[in-house]
Amino acid sequence: MKDLLVLAADQDAEFLLKALLEKISIVEKISSIDFEIIRHPQRDAGVATDAVEFVRPYINDYRYLMIIFDYEGSGKETRTKNDIELDMENQLNINGWPDRCACITFFPELESWLWVHHQHLHDILDWFGNEDIYKWLETSGYVFTGNKPARPKESFEAALKKQKLPRSSSLYSSLAQKASYQQCIDPSFNKFLNTLKKWFIR
Repeated sequence: MKDLLVLAADQDAEFLLKALLEKISIVEKISSIDFEIIRHPQRDAGVATDAVEFVRPYINDYRYLMIIFDYEGSGKETRTKNDIELDMENQLNINGWPDRCACITFFPELESWLWVHHQHLHDILDWFGNEDIYKWLETSGYVFTGNKPARPKESFEAALKKQKLPRSSSLYSSLAQKASYQQCIDPSFNKFLNTLKKWFIR
């Protein structure tokens, strides 16, 4: 039996989560995690509506399960993030994953986890010059909430366009590998991290 199954929505999420799972077990000094990441063909909406049935064949193959998808694009935006996660976890608990599952929604989307460290974003995007990427976004009309853009996906895509860089899942992997998450206060990320530490504490 493997340790962990992760159901994600797309390749960008897969690359990000793979890099984080490999890194966290070292940084946090938890047990090494034998994991597998699978993707739903209908992306975020598919994960949000069909996860319980989609992971049913894996019930006896993994100790733990994580369901992860974007809040925006899930088709459930009329409900709160917390209600969506709680409902999903309740459904999984009564359908073969009792007390060994977690649902995590990127809020508003996956890219919210990318805006953690200025310098690593500069490095990954070849962002040279005197103007900080955050300052450039602000002067370009992008609104910030706290320490990250209110529209993280659109902001990331704007930065890629400025640098004439193609969108690539490898960028998500590189950021996860290189950027420190120690100062990250994103509630979804902290739930992800704390769940792993609870499940795989040595």
